[in-house]
Amino acid sequence: MKKGFCLLAAVGLALALWAGTGMAWERGTHAYIADKLKKAGGPYNIDEMYGAMAPDVFNYLFKAPNVLFRNYLYDQTHHQFLKVKNAVKWGYEKSSAYGFLSHNNVWGADSTAHIASRTLLPNQGYIITKAEMLHGFLLNDPLYAALVGSNPAIGLEICHNVIEAAGDIILARHDASAGSKLIKIALRPKPHMQNLMVRAYAQGLAEFSASTPYAIDLTAAEQLIRSEETKFRTSCIGYGYLLQQSESVILENVIAQFKELAQDYLALYGIPNPGPEALEALLQASFGLALPLIQDDYMKEIQATIAMVKRNMVKEVK
Repeated sequence: MKKGFCLLAAVGLALALWAGTGMAWERGTHAYIADKLKKAGGPYNIDEMYGAMAPDVFNYLFKAPNVLFRNYLYDQTHHQFLKVKNAVKWGYEKSSAYGFLSHNNVWGADSTAHIASRTLLPNQGYIITKAEMLHGFLLNDPLYAALVGSNPAIGLEICHNVIEAAGDIILARHDASAGSKLIKIALRPKPHMQNLMVRAYAQGLAEFSASTPYAIDLTAAEQLIRSEETKFRTSCIGYGYLLQQSESVILENVIAQFKELAQDYLALYGIPNPGPEALEALLQASFGLALPLIQDDYMKEIQATIAMVKRNMVKEVK
């Protein structure tokens, strides 16, 4: 695959990484977790895997006016997730809903990334712990220290995003089929997950919008959900192709997009742009530290997360 195409394929990944509401585990990892849950087989397993990624559909709402709804929809999909279970009307939708429920930030897969690791500090998420470690190491870099030393929250957010991106790279080392599975998931044309999210969240979105400067009716809310889900599913194809490339190509593409988006991110906080060469060097150093930092225990955390989610699905999903 040409590097230019890979670069375009990485755009969806990079946009997600710089989102204010972090994705915790990246989409490849969520699909892997759902695959191992194996609630359903055959094509329904694909539905389950896609359902596990779907709560992050709305992390890509960056432009006005829909950006007004982004945090609301993130909270709905990650905390009010049982609405999807209650929206099931047909038996063939159950696998999609099961995958969706496995993702949540209360007792699902995201909780071990953000709240309580299964293998590291029990009172802190795996991604958070590793981000703090990476931030500490990077403070020894004079450029990094100059950029974020006076505002560690910004540095931690950057490190959080780097760790998330590095996680799927480690996953691709462990499971060479990760990329191809994402493509199969994205190419499955059945709209089960889209229909479930419309039933679960469209009415609430329309009602919430009345509290913002841009009120929308139920029809517009449904259209927004369907449009964003379609964009997300399409972006998974490019991301799947990217994960099938060599690790050096994946890194090249991810770093290129981090560098491009970092310029706007730093400007948002009034931090002077150090220039493309300096950003390139800093990002190379960041990933050079991040990958060794997680390579020995990332999959251990994921396996422990799978075991926890299996137990919780039995306990919580009646």
